[in-house]
Order: sequence, then structure tokens, then C-alpha cells
Amino acid sequence: MTKEVKMPFLKHIEELRKRLLYALIAVVICFIPSYYFSTQLFEFLMKPLIESLPEGSTLIFTRPAEGFTTYLKIAFFASLVLSVPVILYQAWKFVAPALYKNEKKILLPFIFFGTLFFFAGGSFCYYIASPPAFHFLLNEYSSEYVKAFPSIQESLSFFMALILGFGLIFEFPLISFILAKIGIVTSKMLSRNRRYALLISCVVAAIITPTTDALSMMFMFIPLIVFYELGILVAWVFGKKSDVEAED
Repeated sequence: MTKEVKMPFLKHIEELRKRLLYALIAVVICFIPSYYFSTQLFEFLMKPLIESLPEGSTLIFTRPAEGFTTYLKIAFFASLVLSVPVILYQAWKFVAPALYKNEKKILLPFIFFGTLFFFAGGSFCYYIASPPAFHFLLNEYSSEYVKAFPSIQESLSFFMALILGFGLIFEFPLISFILAKIGIVTSKMLSRNRRYALLISCVVAAIITPTTDALSMMFMFIPLIVFYELGILVAWVFGKKSDVEAED
């Protein structure tokens, strides 16, 4: 009996290890071209921050190896983003054995919309959320005697955390869709736990946002709440009929 209990668990761990290994291989493969174009990627990624710098301010680095490690971070970040479709596929393959045959048919939509929503979240952060946030953070407290000289590594870490955070937030409606189709969650369940979602969203916003300023946290907190509410709507529209009828 002991063997029968342990074997499925060990196989489960082995499958998880295999999927993580495949995802890591994809990241490593994408890292090579990402590092080659790391200079161009850095200029593109830092553009919203650079354009928000007050007059007389500039980006700096204070440690000898900071420039090198910053470009390594850029390459890793880019390779992680490029590997999103593969990571989603490996995540799906990990949970697929627990799904019914008809539930496995949403593999391609899951990968397509998962990638689309992730890039939509990153784009929202880059083009809409970050410019006013950077402008406020860099200009509000600058004066004739106080100048902003952001470190390239700290600025990059801050911005990457924001982009990844927004990318994950935009995945919530898709996650709600998948879980509702499978029957794990319902719109009623999500609505009933709204107050806990608010609390968790506050904590997540505080953790994901690399700084403690209220504006940055609000830029993370508001999309979390909006997409939670959207997830409730998605679960209501696409949930299993039996679940929807039970709620009524």
C-alpha cells in the first residue's frame, strides 16, 4: 500500500522536474540572441525612464561590475519573455494528465491567449502605466538642490518587476476561464471571496512593486482588482452549465 501511494507522487515530481527543465532549456536558448542585442534592449527598456528624467539628471552605475550584470539581467529578462509560449506549453503539459479529453482541446487557445495577455500586460505597463509613474517619482522630489541620478541596475530591476507583474495580472481572466471550464471555480465563489481578493491584491501589489511609494502600488493594485472583477464575469459566462444553474 505504501508503494502505491508513493509512486504516483514520485512520478508527479519527476514530471514537474521534466517540465521545468524544458522551460529552462527554452530560456537558455533565447538568452544567446538576447545578450547579443542587450544594448538595444537596454535602450528600449529604459526609454520611459530616460524620457522622465529631470533636466540635469542621468542614469549612473556605482559599482565596477554593475554595467555588466545589468546587461546580463536584460538578456535574462528578454529570454524569459520570449520563452513565455514554451513555459505556458510546459505548464499545460504538466496539468494535462488530470484533464478530460474534451478539456485538453483548449491547449492552443490557452497558449495563444496566454501569450497575448502577457504581452498586453507588459505593453500596458511600458506605454501607459510607467511613464506617469516615472515622471512623478523622478520629478516630484527633484529641485534646484536635489537631483535624481537613478542607478541602472536598481532602475532596471524596478521596471522589470513592474512589467512581469502586469504581464501576470493580465493572465487572470484566462486563468479564470480555464478553471471555470474545468469546474474548479465559479463566479459565485469568486464574488463571495471578493473581500479576501482585495486584501491579497494589496499584499501582492506591495510585494511585486519594488518600491514602497503609494503611486507605484496603486498602478499595480488597480489592475489586480479590475482583472479580478473581469475574471468573475468570465467565470459566469464560460463556467460549466451545471455550476451556473446551481448559482441561479
